[in-house]
Amino acid sequence: MLASAAATSIPADAQETEVEIDPVVIEEERLPDPVLTERSFETSQDVTGFGETVYTEPSWQSFESTAELLGQSAGAQIRRQGGREDFSTLSIRGAPAGQLRVLLDGVSLGRADDAVVNLSDIPLEAVERIEIHRGTAPAGLSAASAASVVNIITKDPRGTTAGAAAGLGSFGSGKIVGYGSGGIGEGAASALASLRTTEGDYEYLADSFGIFEPGEGCVRQMPNNESDTVSALLRYRHPFGESLRVQAREHVFYKNEGVPGPDLRACPTPSRPVADPSNANLETTRSITALALEGADAAWALESSLLYQQEKLTEAELDADNVADSVASMTLGRWRRTIGSHLVGGTTEVGYETFDQEFLERMEPGASADRWSLAIAAGDEWSIPRWNLTLDLQVRHQQLWNSFDAASTGSGDDESSTDPRAGLRWEPVRGLVLKGNVGTYFRPPTFDELFGADGFTEGNPALDPESGINRDVGFEWSARFAWLSRLDLGYAYFHNDIDDVIVVLLTPQRVAVAQNVARAHVTGHEVRLEAQIPWGLALSANYTYQDAVNRTDSFGVRGRKLPSLPPHEAYARLSWPLPFTGDRVLLSYDVQVDSSHFRDSENALAPIPTRVEHGLALIVTLAGGFRLTLEADNLGNSLIPDEIGYPLPSRTFHATLSWSGRRDQERHDAS
Repeated sequence: MLASAAATSIPADAQETEVEIDPVVIEEERLPDPVLTERSFETSQDVTGFGETVYTEPSWQSFESTAELLGQSAGAQIRRQGGREDFSTLSIRGAPAGQLRVLLDGVSLGRADDAVVNLSDIPLEAVERIEIHRGTAPAGLSAASAASVVNIITKDPRGTTAGAAAGLGSFGSGKIVGYGSGGIGEGAASALASLRTTEGDYEYLADSFGIFEPGEGCVRQMPNNESDTVSALLRYRHPFGESLRVQAREHVFYKNEGVPGPDLRACPTPSRPVADPSNANLETTRSITALALEGADAAWALESSLLYQQEKLTEAELDADNVADSVASMTLGRWRRTIGSHLVGGTTEVGYETFDQEFLERMEPGASADRWSLAIAAGDEWSIPRWNLTLDLQVRHQQLWNSFDAASTGSGDDESSTDPRAGLRWEPVRGLVLKGNVGTYFRPPTFDELFGADGFTEGNPALDPESGINRDVGFEWSARFAWLSRLDLGYAYFHNDIDDVIVVLLTPQRVAVAQNVARAHVTGHEVRLEAQIPWGLALSANYTYQDAVNRTDSFGVRGRKLPSLPPHEAYARLSWPLPFTGDRVLLSYDVQVDSSHFRDSENALAPIPTRVEHGLALIVTLAGGFRLTLEADNLGNSLIPDEIGYPLPSRTFHATLSWSGRRDQERHDAS
């Protein structure tokens, strides 16, 4: 959403922030690097919505992943099919992962062939901060409608600085990171490169779903789960006078990983031998090139981007080799203008996506598909300073033109939707903000869901688009006390109705197929707390309750709970700078709880048990800009699997040594 025109609509501590329109990174003065992840209840794009800004420093100096950082937020559920480097998706407030629009510097990573974004393919080392918008899509950020939006913002050139990190951990894990930035003439440039590797051979409990005899199980080692990931980010920004600025960005990603087979849950016995480990391998190559032109006053911006991605799956024994190429081009324009007490603005996106799939060494034909898209959004933030009130009205229209070849067997129908949104923000007393929002959204089925594009799922050309309506209301309260230097408390009640939900489910033959679950009704509560308490202790915690019910008329599923959604989720982290160390040694403890939940639409199969994970971290600040980070995750060695039976990691340990050079802020301020 557009930033508020009136100072009364923006928290006092954010009024001095320098802001520019995304996707070019919003610049603002930053405090010295925090010792742990810093979170803010506000975002730069939305004043009435319930959002969160997560600053990643110093997470890049540890083994934490983008998925883990997002999973620590209220209302967010991470679905992992393995460890840190394995397939991970994000669900917000019970909505399927495909309804979430994930942006990398404003460029959508969800494509027409696959809307679900694998968060393990976004190296945290390149990320500066993450803005999470729950329930609605801000018009100033994305013209296309979505149930929620996450904008991942990469590191921007800021003065002269450099840094590096190297680490080792359990299961053959390792990482190396290096970055630097500095001035080039009147402009500024930055470069970052990272390498992550893992054997991924952690232990897990087979038969933990109780598919065979109750209590039967054995500890096995994860097969064919190694991966190597290389990522590089280059940025250059150049001012032209005082009114114009150009920024170029290139992000390259490559990952080579094994794909564990489906027979991971069985224990070997004479009567039930376990199949040989899968030798499938997946190579993912992605490049995002972007060029942005913007006014220095942030009143307008124009950006053009080109995304190329290739996924090559090889499985010689099953003759299932295929290569899938995706190309997405988008031109995006943004503008905003203050007219009296109104801040009006809009966003326009024009895009073209093409997808080609080729089956190697097989006689059957490949598949191809194309999609043109046009999305237009407009918004008006009307601020009434006398009452400390802001009213936000938005409308967006999205039009899609599909073209599938005969081999894809998918529907070629065009799709369109017009989605309004209204939001309200009121600050009756200083420090207390009341918010409420209502809006609709729309998501068409992807090429992958329609005809199967990734080699793992089977196509379903009969799918209908998803649509829904999101509502939320709540408050955010900030207070300072003599004995409590910081207290930020937030609460939101959400009430969502979703039609024709698309969910990937396993058939009895263990084939993954996308299916419409007709109708769903999701209600819930979110509570967030950030506090600085006596003795230097800092507490960050959140709790989410969600009641997700299937409302379809089909026999056996109406009134059942939606699969893969724990009704209770909680996260808490307590950190403490150890006495007599001059704040150079910090100890933190965290706990993540996912309650028991169902994994099938009929709620007939054994539910997934409650999973509790405990973690410890020790951060030691050394001389010369060095820092040592020691981590222990899943200390209780919980071996509860994910929704479709993929084992999750056992107890892990990691150590990272990092170095950060001094930053010259003067050049950043001048540019």
